[in-house]
Parts: sequence; C-alpha cells; structure tokens
Amino acid sequence: MSSPSAAAEPSPSSSSAPPRGSDEATRDTDDIVVKANQLIRGRINWTKLEHRVVAMLVAQLKREDDAFEMQRVHISDLMDMSQTSSRDIYNRAEEVCRKLLNQKVHVRTRTDDGRRMYQGYNCLSTCRYVEGSGYIEAKFNDDMKPFLLQLKRQFTMYRLQNFMQLSSQHSMRMYELIKMREGLRHLCLSVEELREVLCCEHTYERFSDFRRHVLERARTEIKETCDAYYTYVIERNGRTPVRARFLIHRNREDGTPPLVEREGAPAGDQKETNGTQRDEHGSGGTVSNGSASVSSTSPEQLLRTAENQYNLYASILSRLGQDTLDDISRSTVRSALQDSREAASAVPPEADAATAAEHVVRSATEKLQR
Repeated sequence: MSSPSAAAEPSPSSSSAPPRGSDEATRDTDDIVVKANQLIRGRINWTKLEHRVVAMLVAQLKREDDAFEMQRVHISDLMDMSQTSSRDIYNRAEEVCRKLLNQKVHVRTRTDDGRRMYQGYNCLSTCRYVEGSGYIEAKFNDDMKPFLLQLKRQFTMYRLQNFMQLSSQHSMRMYELIKMREGLRHLCLSVEELREVLCCEHTYERFSDFRRHVLERARTEIKETCDAYYTYVIERNGRTPVRARFLIHRNREDGTPPLVEREGAPAGDQKETNGTQRDEHGSGGTVSNGSASVSSTSPEQLLRTAENQYNLYASILSRLGQDTLDDISRSTVRSALQDSREAASAVPPEADAATAAEHVVRSATEKLQR
C-alpha cells in the first residue's frame, strides 16, 4: 500500500543523517514497545491514532540509545499494522502532529520520603508533516528519557503488532496495564485510579456503564486479539465499587485460553460471568470458587484438593496492598506459598479444603507483608 505521493517523497529533515524509520526495508513485524511502568500508569488522553503513532516511534528506539533522534512513521505502515483501509489518516496527519505536541503526559511518582508527586510532560519536542510526503517525523522530548531509554527495572514490553490491532484507546491502555503485571498475573487498582488512567473521570458516571462500555469491551477485544487477556473482580465497600483486581491470563498461540497452571495463573479455573466476578465480602473480601468438604488424614492431600477448588495464589494477592504488589514478583509469591505449606500440618484431619487453604493463605500473606 503506498502513500498518495509516494513517487515524490521529500524529506523535511534538516539533518544529514536520515531519520530513524526512513528505511522501509528494515522494518520488523515483531517490533517491541518498551516503556517504564510509571508511564504505563500515567494519564495519557490520546486518540487511538495518536497512540498508534507514538507506539511506532517507541518501537524504533534501541536498547543502547542514550539520546533521542529524529524518527519517521510511514502512514502506509500504520495502515497496514492497524489493518485499516481508510485513507483519511493522510488528511488527519497535521492534526495528529498538533495534538501530540500540545497534549501532556501526566505521571505520578513518589519522593524519597514516600510522598506522592505529580509531574506533567510534553511527550514530543518536534512533530511535523509535509503534505504529500506520506510520513510523520517526530522527536521525543528529552524529559521522556527516564521513561523510554536505558531502562533497567520496572518496565513493560509488548509486541507492537498486538497493540496496533486494538480498535479503541481504552483497549490499548488496558492491554498496556495487564502486560505491565503479566509476570505477577495480577493487577490491583482503585476505581479512582483506573478511571484516571483510562481518562474516564468525567464519563460513564454510573459504574455499571463504565464496566459495560469500557472494561467489558476492552476485555472482549483484547482476548480476541492479543497474547494476554484479563478477568476481573470488583471489590465494594457496601454498594460502592472501590477497587478492581484484574487476573491476567495468557492466550495460547492458537488463540485458545491456556490450561490451568498449578499455582500459576490466578483464577484460571474460575467461572467467568461476562468477565466479572462480584465479591460480596466488601472491600476486604477474597477471591474464591468455594470449596468441597473433604476428609483425609494427609495434609498434602488436603492441600492438593484446596489448590484445585480454592485459588490460593489469587487469594494471597487479594489481601496485599498496592505498595506491596509493586515490590514483589510472581516467583516471590510462589516461594511464600511453598514455604507456607507447612501450615497445612496444623489443620485437623476432618477440616475441609477451604480451611486448609485459609491456613496457607494467611501464612503466606504474613510472610509477604514483613
């Protein structure tokens, strides 16, 4: 697919070196987007087209880069990757440049003494489009270096192709959020923060509408399109939704859901009801499937039954605060769970599976909160 004036494609760059992305032969369909987690959790009010342009720019950055260069995004590539045939993108290129220069990226971090800190950034320092050229040229603002270059820890990686095929900005942002916590298989956000990250503070005032039009639509599209998807639990204080706990699952390469992994994907064996599980235990409740009573003199057998019918992993995570979740990995939780198996030896032989599981969950939670 070619641009309207592909035969005469001028380069507006004043640099003698061609902008990165100008060599169409070097493009890779497996390009990877890498962003700092702070940026993933920031408030970014872009349209899906603007998200796609920035994602293509980020995917061109290299691990060894220590400074930003002028980059180029070919509109024909953008159309191919997003599987769209609308040539209106050419007419909107100037508008995209203008909005990306004016729209702020809002990031919340913490000071050394633990206080919350807000900071806003302009993502790009330069963004330009020459009519008939067929591409957008842009350069990231140097303020974005901590979020895009030389990342050593707390960053997120995902395939550009997955992101480009999503058809709404809400799906794009939810996909980034679950990829950020894919290793842990769990993401916990307050409803307030979730609305802020998705730029829905002043839309879908009723939570049921927000869930239906944002969370459910994104869940369905991501599951059909991407390499990972989510189910979720809404925690309530009385009737008021206060937190959302997302349980992250991997799609197999053939598009079918993965088999349940022991101690692995939380809620992998839970029943889905439109993607949502309602917790009726208030804000401090746990995620469970219920349990069947068993009678056995073997603690090991009790625990095996508990693992099958009560999701130990998800139950542990449901009791941890966000600060703790930010600092642990999936392997840490699994280690705590393994160490806590000894707690099953204190369970009476006639106890049911839920009781055995509760002993283990409490022990592992206490270990992780130390």
